[in-house]
Amino acid sequence: MARRKSEFGPNLGSILQGAPAALVRQFLASFKRPDDTLLAPPEITEGTTDDQGRAALSAYLRSEDKEIIGLLEGIAGALLDMGQDKGATSLETVAGQRLQNVDYDQYESQPDLLCKSIWMRTVFPMHFHDAQSFYAARRYRERRTYYTCCEVDFDHASVADTDGIPDEKLCDAVQEALGLKGKVTASVLELPETANYPPSFMVALRHPGPLSSIDNHREEGGWTVHYYRPSHEAVLIYTPQLKKIEVASASSDVREKTSKVFAEVVLGRPPSAKPLTRREFNLERFRSSFDLDCPDLEDVEITMAAVVEAEVRLGSWGRRLNIKVTIKDKMEDVVRKYVSNSANLIRSFGFTKIAIAIGYTRRSDGKEGTFRVSISDGSSSDVQSMRDPFLRDLGFRLLEHWGLTQNLRTLTDQERAQWFGFLLSLYDLPGDTVAGAFFNSAGVDPARLVSARLIARKGRQVIGLAEDDDEVVEVEQQTGPEPGTVRQTGSFGEADGLRLDTNAIEYGIDRAWLAETILKAIAGSLGIRNIETINEFLVSLGPMALGERKVPLYLARRLADPKVRDGVENALRSRHTAGPGLVLAVSDEPPQFLGPNVVIALRDLLLNDGSLGDLDREEMARRFEANRTLATSAQVAQVVRHTPRSATLIIPGLEPLTLDGVGQIQLFESLVEAATDGTGQRLTKVLMDGMGSDNPRQLFSSGAWAKAHPTYIRHGSSNRYWRLGEATDSA
Repeated sequence: MARRKSEFGPNLGSILQGAPAALVRQFLASFKRPDDTLLAPPEITEGTTDDQGRAALSAYLRSEDKEIIGLLEGIAGALLDMGQDKGATSLETVAGQRLQNVDYDQYESQPDLLCKSIWMRTVFPMHFHDAQSFYAARRYRERRTYYTCCEVDFDHASVADTDGIPDEKLCDAVQEALGLKGKVTASVLELPETANYPPSFMVALRHPGPLSSIDNHREEGGWTVHYYRPSHEAVLIYTPQLKKIEVASASSDVREKTSKVFAEVVLGRPPSAKPLTRREFNLERFRSSFDLDCPDLEDVEITMAAVVEAEVRLGSWGRRLNIKVTIKDKMEDVVRKYVSNSANLIRSFGFTKIAIAIGYTRRSDGKEGTFRVSISDGSSSDVQSMRDPFLRDLGFRLLEHWGLTQNLRTLTDQERAQWFGFLLSLYDLPGDTVAGAFFNSAGVDPARLVSARLIARKGRQVIGLAEDDDEVVEVEQQTGPEPGTVRQTGSFGEADGLRLDTNAIEYGIDRAWLAETILKAIAGSLGIRNIETINEFLVSLGPMALGERKVPLYLARRLADPKVRDGVENALRSRHTAGPGLVLAVSDEPPQFLGPNVVIALRDLLLNDGSLGDLDREEMARRFEANRTLATSAQVAQVVRHTPRSATLIIPGLEPLTLDGVGQIQLFESLVEAATDGTGQRLTKVLMDGMGSDNPRQLFSSGAWAKAHPTYIRHGSSNRYWRLGEATDSA
C-alpha cells in the first residue's frame, strides 16, 4: 500500500505527527508573518486529545497561504535537524550553558529530543540559533565547505573562558573591517572536548545583509512593500591547544577579514604583523604509495620517516577503516599482505588521516630523537600544537618537502588587476573542471592560482591528444619516471615518448571564491558596495550613476549559452520595476540587449593588456545612452547585426529581442523588409526558402518561441502567411 503523501511537506508533516499538539500549537503561535503579525492557530484545551488537536491544526494550516506553509516547512526542517544526532548534542551543549534553573528543568522535562528542539525554538529562539551555528560549524569542520583555517604563529595571551573574549570590541572591529552600516552582534559559546577536537570557543558573528523587500497583497486588493534585512553569519572557532582559528562563512572575504580581526582584538596580534598562516593539507600522494624519502637538511639529518597509521572513509562519513602499524613494519607491505584484494578499492576512496613517525639527528649537538606528525585531508594537523619550536618548524618543513602542505596566499591587488582578463575567461567556463592546457595556452602558471585556492588539482587525464602525421589522435597517458612527466602510448600500443604533464592535469574551480575575487575587483574599481547574487549566472551590483541618471548595474556570465541567457533575461524581467539597467557581460560578443537592459562586454572596458584599471564610467554612460536611444527612438522595425550569428530585432514600442543563429536573423530581416515595402507579410514557403525548415517555429527553442510569438512574429492574413507583431500594424 502506497504511503499517504503529506499535505504540508515532509518536514512539517513530521512535526505534526511527532510532537504533542499543544507544543506544535505553541510553536505556530510564535511564528511571525512577513508583515510582522503572529499566526493565530486554534486553542487546544486540556480536554482535547492529541488526535483532535492535530486535526484542528491541520485544518488551520490548510487555510493558510502557500507562502506561509513554505516558510514553516523550512523551519520544520531545522527543528528535525536539531532534534537528532549531532544537532541534538549541539542543542544540549547550548542549553547546558545558557539556560538557568527553572528554564533548564523545563527543557529537560520535554518528552524527547524533537520536543526539546521545538521548545527551544519557540521559547528561546536566539539560543536555538546559536545551537544551529554550532551544528553548522561542526559540519563545516568535517566537510571543509565554506571553511578557512588559520594558524596562530605569534606569542599571544591565552583565553581561559568566554569572559576573555571582548565581544563588544570584537563586533565593532568586524563591523569596521567589513564596512557594514548595521550593528554586528556576537554569541560566544564554550565548546567541550570531543573525540576529534580539544576544548575550544565558538563565536557566532551576525550582521545585517543588503536591504531586501517582498510584495504583500492586501485583502482589499491593494499591495504594499515590506522591507527587511536578512541576517548574515560568520562562525568562528578558536582552539587554544592547537593555536588555530577556524572560520565558516559563505564569503571567503568575510572569513579572511574576520580571522584577522579576531587575532588582533582577542589575541593581541599586532596589525602590522605578517598575514595569518593558512595551510591546506593534501593526502593525494598516498593513493599510489606510502613511501617517504629522508631529506638531508642543512641543520638536521632525517634518519627515518614511515607512515604508521592510515585512515580511509568507506563511502560515507560514518564508515571508516583505520590501519595502524609499528615503526618496524612497512605500511605498504601490510596493505599488500592483509588487504591485497581490496587495496585498489581502498585507495580509490582516498585517505582522510595519515600519521608519520619521524627520526632525526641534530647536526649541532648530535642529539637524536623521534616524533610523530598527524595530518588530515583539508586543514588539520597537530604540528602547530607542538610545544617545541624546533619540532614544530621541522614538521612543517618536512610536510612541505613531501608535498603534503602548502601555504595559501590570496592574490594581491596587483595580481588580481593584472590577471583580471584571464580570471574572467576562467569565470565564464561552463563546467567546474578545466584542463591544464587552458592555463598553458594563456601563459598563466596554475600553481599560483592553486596557492590562492582559486583552483585545486584534481588529477590527471588518462587519455590525451597528440599530433601524428598532421592528424590529431588519442594517446594513453601513464605516470612518468620523474615528477611532472607522463609516458604516452599511441592508439596501437606503440611508445610515444615522455611528455610534460602540464596539459594533462585537471583542476577544479572554486566557483564561490573565484566569483568573490572578481566581484571584489569590480567593486573596488567602481566604488560600489551593494552586491547581491541573484543566481549563479547573474549578480546585481546595485544602482550606479551614469551621466545624469541612476541605473541598476548587473554582471552576467555564460551569455553565449542560449539557455543561460534566457534564464538571465527572465531574472532581469522580474526586476523590471527598477527600470532599464546596464549589464556587464563576462562573455565575449554578448547580445546588445536583454529585454530593456543594455548589455556591453566587460572586456571592452579593460585596459589594452586585459588588466583591470578604473572602469570608465563615461564610456559606460555613452554606450548605455546610445543603445537605449537606438531601442526607444526607432521609427521603423530593423534588425541590427552584431556578428554573423547574432543580432537584435528592434520594433518601435517593444523591447529589443535577441536573435540567435543565421536562420532567425534571415527570418526577421525578411519580415522587416515586408513591413517596410508595403506588402506587410510573407508566404511561409517564400519566407523559409533555403533554411532547411518549413515553419518559423522550428528555428526557436520552446522558450524562445514563446517569447517571440505572437509579440514579435504572428500569422498574417491566413495561416499561410507571417508578419511582424502587433506594434507594426501601422507600418
